[in-house]
Order: sequence, then C-alpha cells, then structure tokens
Amino acid sequence: MFEAFRSSGPAKGVDGDDRFVSEALERNKQDGLRQTIRARLLILAILGVLIVTRIPFPESGYYLLFVVLFALVGWGQLYFARLGYQRAATIALMLDAVILTYMMLGPNPWFNPEWPTATIYKFSGWRYLFVFLAAATIGHSWRAILVFGAWTALVWLLAAGAVSRFGVFKPEITTQLQDALASDALARVLDPNSIFWSARIADAVVLMLVAVILAVDAWRRNTLVLEQAGLARERSNLSRHFAPSMVELLANRDKPFGDIRSQMAVVVFADIVGFTRFAERAGPQEAIEMLRTFHREMENIVFRHEGTLDKFLGDGVMVSFGTPDARSDDSRRALRCVREMVDYPLPHGLTISAGAHRGEVVLGEVGSERRLEFATIGDTVNVASRLEAATRDTDARAIVSDACVVDAEARDWLEHVGPIELRGRKEPIDVWKMT
Repeated sequence: MFEAFRSSGPAKGVDGDDRFVSEALERNKQDGLRQTIRARLLILAILGVLIVTRIPFPESGYYLLFVVLFALVGWGQLYFARLGYQRAATIALMLDAVILTYMMLGPNPWFNPEWPTATIYKFSGWRYLFVFLAAATIGHSWRAILVFGAWTALVWLLAAGAVSRFGVFKPEITTQLQDALASDALARVLDPNSIFWSARIADAVVLMLVAVILAVDAWRRNTLVLEQAGLARERSNLSRHFAPSMVELLANRDKPFGDIRSQMAVVVFADIVGFTRFAERAGPQEAIEMLRTFHREMENIVFRHEGTLDKFLGDGVMVSFGTPDARSDDSRRALRCVREMVDYPLPHGLTISAGAHRGEVVLGEVGSERRLEFATIGDTVNVASRLEAATRDTDARAIVSDACVVDAEARDWLEHVGPIELRGRKEPIDVWKMT
C-alpha cells in the first residue's frame, strides 16, 4: 500500500565509494530520527505528567488525547523510515503541524473560554511550530524540511481562513475597544475578533524563510560530508602508494600528479625467490599468509625510505624513488631500501631478490574516468624488472645498474659485476651486485 512512498535509494549516477557514503548518510539520518523520536516520547511523557497535575479533569483529557496522537505520529515516522518509506515518513511528519494547529484552535468540549476564536488563534502558540520544524532537520532530508516548512505555513494560513469563516466572534468587544481607543488604526490591530491577515501572512513567510534556511544548512552539511569523504578517499588512495610525509605534500596540491611528464627516477623490483615451489607444497591459506607478510613488510620498508609503492605484482613489488617529485638523494634511498628488502628474513627459508635501475621514466595517470591510477612506465621499468630476474644467474641477492650506483656514490659497498646482457636490449648494461 505504501510502495509509492518508498525512497528510491542512492541517486542515479552515484556508484562505488560515493554510493557507500550516501548509504552511510542515510543510516545516520535514520539514527538521528530514532534519537528524535526517543526525545519526543520523553518530552511527551513529561508533558503528560504536567497536564495531569496542573489542569483539572476532564479538561486535561482533551490535551492528553493530543499527547497520545503526537506519540503515535512519532512512532509512524520511525516505522516508515525503517521500512525505507521516506515519503510516508515525511507525510507522518506533516501531521504534526495539523495536530498542533487543531489542538491550539479546536474547541475543547470540557473548556469554553469566553474569548473570540481569532484571539485564541493569535496568541495560542504559533512559535511552537518552529520546534517541530527544527526537529525535522535531525532525521529528514533537506527536501523533506522544505516540504514540511511549506506545509506548515499553508496549514497556518488555512487555519486563519477557517477561523475567519467558522470562528466564534464577539462584536461587542470590538465596539467597546473602539470606544475606548482614540485611534482607529490601533483598534484594528488590537481587535480580538480580527485575524489581522497581513500579520498572519507575515507569519507564514517567516516560517517558510526559516524552513529554507534550515534546508540549505542540511544540504550544505550533506555536501560537506560528501566532499570530506571524497577527500578522505583520495588521501587513502595516496597512502597506498606514498609514504605518509609524501601524502601530506600531495594532498595539499591542487593537482597532485600534474600532467604527463618524463623525469629521472630509480625503479626497484623485489620478488620472493622460490615462491612458486613453496606455493605448490604449501596450502593456499599458508601461501596467502606468506604474501600478506611479504607485502606488509615491503610496504613498511619502502615508506620508511620515503619511496613510492607503485604496485604489488603477485609475489613481487614495484617501487620507485623520485616519483612524483625527484630528489637529490633518490638513488641513495633506493639502495638503502634494496638492502633492507633483501635482508628481511621471510619464514620457511624463503629469500627476497631485487633489481634497481636509474633512468628516465614517464609519469602520469592512466585508466578511465571511473578509475585512475598513478603509473610509472618506460624502458627504465623494464630494465629494473630484468635486473631482478638476472639475480638468479649471478648468485646475487640484488642487481643494481651502474647509473644508480654512480649517482648514489655506493661503489665502496657493492661488488662490480660488469656488463651483462638483458633480454630485449641490444646493448649490455653495466651492473653491480649485493651478495
């Protein structure tokens, strides 16, 4: 029956992480609604006690009836919101304005003050409508706040029309007031039988303006939350690749990576020696745990030396130094990182090999609009990968190109191998090794 009132869920075009953020906002909104309803029930309970103790029976029964109605409407809002019928929850919210207005203006069968209905209307508690309007901001969307504000203003004006048409009037009071006052204008303003339409229209306009302000504030808060979630997601993506100090630097840039460009950098490849054979004899769970250990420790080592973690490659890892920004000590930090990598003691007797090369690389974002990644490509990457593979034939834990060693001034603690041939390259490359 209420299917037409069901919320449509995340907006079209919202997907991925944004969808999850929207869902989190929806859950937060429903949690706010639950808190609001609990507060409502507590307040209504207190009001019920005050009514019973301060207003004589049976007059108090009239107001207790409305206390029960407000409690039922609050329960209805929560019920429909839990089921996802957000529009129905908004309609239940709109009943608050109707019930409150009727409570203020409707005839109490057990109490009949000798006042014109217009007087009761003007002084019966219009300000309390703002309480319900403010409460709507906690558990409802900015659209619902606008709807509720417009509805409340309309109900208030319709009530004025009903009072003008069906209310109780006492003309003799008006006559006495006019005789007592010298100013006709003042008499019109103070007339107990007058609705004073210009003031009532002003009341409705003020209600609508407050609703607009509250709706704008709610929309702004949601927008800020989404923006902050996006920034946090971007920062998290950066932290997967860069050391924490570099993340802060990049996060403060308008465009962290800039345009596609080429520059000098050191590329490092590290790999688990003999992992394939280990995986064949070990169970899948043990193999996965080994990879997790390897990836975690390599990440810690790379970030400790302020390198860039380009990607995990199964049982290997690609690292770069000098990306996205080159530094004068890139080669030295890269070699210290390589040393720590190959020295790390993996369980089950496994070891780590590495290859490093300094040269020109191309930097930039690759992928589609849905998913972009920072990439380092070029011949330097290929050479570094093949140098790591060459460790198997040179009885070395790490092979480093002469270009990297010269730049790092590290000839004193590395062993010179000389030129070696690499697959896919015409010219041999001069290398050094760590044993």
